[in-house]
Amino acid sequence: MNWRGKMIGGSIGSFFGPWGALAGAAVGHAVVDRKQEAAARKQALRLLAVTAAALYELAGVDGPYTPREDQAIRAILGELNRHLGTRLSAHELAYLIDDSSRIDRSLARLVPLVRPDRELARAAVVWLWRVAVSDKDPNPAETDCVLAFARHAGLTEDEALHASLLYVRHSAAPASEQARRAACDTLGVPYHADAAAIKAAYRAQSLKYHPDRHSGLDPHIRELTAEKFGQIKKAYDTLCEGSADFADECERFAKEAETGRLARAEPQLVARCFLCGQKVRLPPRGQLASARCPACQALLAFERGLAEQLA
Repeated sequence: MNWRGKMIGGSIGSFFGPWGALAGAAVGHAVVDRKQEAAARKQALRLLAVTAAALYELAGVDGPYTPREDQAIRAILGELNRHLGTRLSAHELAYLIDDSSRIDRSLARLVPLVRPDRELARAAVVWLWRVAVSDKDPNPAETDCVLAFARHAGLTEDEALHASLLYVRHSAAPASEQARRAACDTLGVPYHADAAAIKAAYRAQSLKYHPDRHSGLDPHIRELTAEKFGQIKKAYDTLCEGSADFADECERFAKEAETGRLARAEPQLVARCFLCGQKVRLPPRGQLASARCPACQALLAFERGLAEQLA
């Protein structure tokens, strides 16, 4: 309960004795607190409506949205509704989602709602990645759309890519010479470093800058370490792309559902999502790299270094 209005009203009413203070508190609650509650509810409903429309706008970038995209969007909005204090019933939320198509330029409208709150902006980028991967790996148009939104929302490209680590697998296209040199500089290894040296450098750097190791520090420091961690992961992925030295990169690890321990990702293994804990049976070998949790869209299997950190 918000006591601001009661305090204001009570202070004014106290000039008229004890009964005046009680009456003033009641009036303050009715006038000030209820106005604030109404304003907060209106803001929450606006965020829900515009987010719904923005997610459907992204889903339409690669054509008409699919049932899987629709399922992911409804799950995300249900989570947001609960986070906001269950502002809408399930029926009201469904109606809002169905009516959200009437909002035009919704991605642009979402930007000013999330930009003042950096954590909310990061969360919005995660929601966009979840929709982008819900039916298949994101195409270039979807990726460009997410990165453009992140930029307008005040986030760096590294922050946007860091938000995708649990959802997007890297491309198999070989890195250019310039990209490889930049990645080597980030990891601190020579240009012709072998796979073992690259993996060792990645493991050491990622353990040093992993956000969980800096959770108790100043928010600005945490932000810098999270950005650095994203750069390290991006550099490692760049050096892995299309390289024969990283043939064993195809070996991925999942969390075994019954024991909670890491296990090689094999077809039919019952795995537990690293993010939300849902149990999922892994698909045939050719689909393992893109296997995702149906509840939160996170990838189910990762290369050993990242899997160990997530576990």
